Amino acid sequence: MPCCNIVVLLMANQTLAEFMDQRLQLLPKWIKSHDAIYLGLLALAVGILAGYGALFIRFGIEWVSRIWTGEASWSQAIEHVHWSIFLLAPVLGGLIVGWINNRWLPASEERMIPGVIEALAERGGKISAKKMSGEFVANTVSVGSGASMGREAPTVALGASLASLIGQWFKLNEKQMRTLIGCGVAGGIAASFNAPIAGVLFALEVILADYAIATFTPIVMSAVIATVITRSELGNFPMFTIPEFRLVSSWEIPAYVGLGIFCGLLATLIIKGLPISRALFEKYIENPMFRPAMAGLLLGLCALVIPEIMSLGYGTVDGILLENVGTNILGNLVPLEMFLAVLLVMKILTSVICSGGKFGGGMIGPSVFVGATAGALYGGIVHGMFPTWTESYGAYALVACGAMVAATIQAPMSSILMIFELSNDYHIMVPLMTACVVAALTKRAFGSSSVLTEILEEKGVDTEWSLERSWMRAVSVSSLPWRSIPSVHSSVKLEELKRVYISSGKGCVIVADDNGDMVGMVTFSDLQTFLLDSALDQVVIAAEVANQNVMTLSENDSLLDAIDILDQEAFEQMPVTSKHNPKKVLGIISRNAVFSMYHKLIVKHGDESAKSW
Repeated sequence: MPCCNIVVLLMANQTLAEFMDQRLQLLPKWIKSHDAIYLGLLALAVGILAGYGALFIRFGIEWVSRIWTGEASWSQAIEHVHWSIFLLAPVLGGLIVGWINNRWLPASEERMIPGVIEALAERGGKISAKKMSGEFVANTVSVGSGASMGREAPTVALGASLASLIGQWFKLNEKQMRTLIGCGVAGGIAASFNAPIAGVLFALEVILADYAIATFTPIVMSAVIATVITRSELGNFPMFTIPEFRLVSSWEIPAYVGLGIFCGLLATLIIKGLPISRALFEKYIENPMFRPAMAGLLLGLCALVIPEIMSLGYGTVDGILLENVGTNILGNLVPLEMFLAVLLVMKILTSVICSGGKFGGGMIGPSVFVGATAGALYGGIVHGMFPTWTESYGAYALVACGAMVAATIQAPMSSILMIFELSNDYHIMVPLMTACVVAALTKRAFGSSSVLTEILEEKGVDTEWSLERSWMRAVSVSSLPWRSIPSVHSSVKLEELKRVYISSGKGCVIVADDNGDMVGMVTFSDLQTFLLDSALDQVVIAAEVANQNVMTLSENDSLLDAIDILDQEAFEQMPVTSKHNPKKVLGIISRNAVFSMYHKLIVKHGDESAKSW
């Protein structure tokens, strides 16, 4: 090849390399400018992390369980484990968890799913790595040591926390952060139950309350990838061994309505019991470090009577669904109905105790257990009364799992899809939908709170409009229309102050010091006591008239900050100050401007949601 050709070829390759390098440098900017692609890629990353996070929690619980019992789960060990372990494991585990609660986790923030909802409502979705790691260890130790709680809520919280950390790392805005946290939640539920559709609906129905396509798409991607990861490690098997479902007669539907009512009442009992349990622990055990250990001791004493209440208890749920239950209490065989009744009471009691004592774990798992037990008890009675018209108790136990979850978390759609995906049987849909909706409505008759929100409502955290709050936090005060505001020196006489106030027509005057910093603000209500006595015009100075307790907004505050202040104060106008100097007034913003922007924001997002569908 001639030398000139070689030179041309090398120059062409160099030019191509430089061109590709420039394009690759521009690629991250191009991706970030396309929100759907950007969030989609981050959603895949969150799905991967949520899937492996679910596996870590699962294997971590099994590892701790093996330390105490020699088996991967307490359900496998209750036949041969020594009675002392039922006391020793939860007490020592409780001491470890109490130390973690005291030293590692922020006392002002809630844990697990309530903590995720609180972070979305109050902190723009920001969750710290320290809190995430502390919860992970505490939850693993708790459930592995026998706490009568579940692993699903910890898995959801871990997925959401990982999503939050990614969002903070990539400096996402609050709208993007909410969507990404929804991806983590969906991945956690999908990985826990091997139910991707239920994971998506749970994130939308319980956490985000946002069904726009832009939100829906990345959440689906995250749930799918999390499910694929757990299936690759554990196989494509349902969470429980599900029997074939059969609706014997249409006359059974009223029976399922009754089952829904029964589950709704039990859910109400559980939710009303949680704050009572917390209050009793706070009253009688002053040091919060020892509350989980005391909860563990009470749990252990109950487990000596009926050990099936320890830890997850999913082996017992499997036995109930397959109608293969050992009915042994204190070494004595008892009738099935008596065993189920005692098991139901004990599981509710110990789950409420463990939650009140701040043991790690969540209430979704206990809801499944309580539902299966309550359904079996109810189904056994109904089948005994109408044997030719009804199915045996296993079918009622399966439907009640969904009904109980629907009532306790107030999410009937997610619960219906979860049980449907577990059973993979379309015949269950009519009874399942009936029981879930009736259970949720029955519980709602006693209040709208759920096991996920009742502690937040007790703290005064408003969970009903967290989506609107995120919209308002995204609007800066600097984007609202300001007005200029007249200013006088603090030493000017009352006569001059009146003249400036009247001539400006703004309804207020800022009183400033020698540096131009605000001393206070004068409005008509401040001036009116001086209007009739002209003798004071040359005696009183502006600083004596000004209201010095004025609420202000910083230029980098949000619309939500403005609304929060206006809800508390009677001001019609508020000064806006410099972000560098809170005494330097830049302008004034009116109440009408704030609420006009709020109205436009609600209309805008309402239109966007309508168009997306």
